[in-house]
Amino acid sequence: MATLLENGGTVDLWGGWVVRLPPAYHERNDNGSWSAWGADWAVDVHIMELGGQANGQPASPEEMLGKERTVNVSGNGWVGSREVLHEADNGREVYRLAANLAATNTVMSFWVSYFEAHRKPFAEELMLNVAHSD
Repeated sequence: MATLLENGGTVDLWGGWVVRLPPAYHERNDNGSWSAWGADWAVDVHIMELGGQANGQPASPEEMLGKERTVNVSGNGWVGSREVLHEADNGREVYRLAANLAATNTVMSFWVSYFEAHRKPFAEELMLNVAHSD
């Protein structure tokens, strides 16, 4: 069941991840992911955690992102890669800020969907409101 953050606030996710939201609804989904939404935007989050590398050493954030991803953004306790996608969804134009954020032994897929190109700074701010602590 969705929870209303009437005045916005910080939501503790799991694996050391937290996100600060404006006024919004949010909920943990049956498939283990998490979502939040407002009138003209939505966030979808998937988090994966590892115990470390096969040799017992922690997996660095860069390793968690994967070799094919270039770090092009960083935030509070994480580094990541992000891109903006523009596509049609049920006949409506949708923009998606697709970000993969990583910290030691964990990675978060953080997608913000919005309907107007001028909302890109809002989507980026949502992403930068993510924090990770070990």
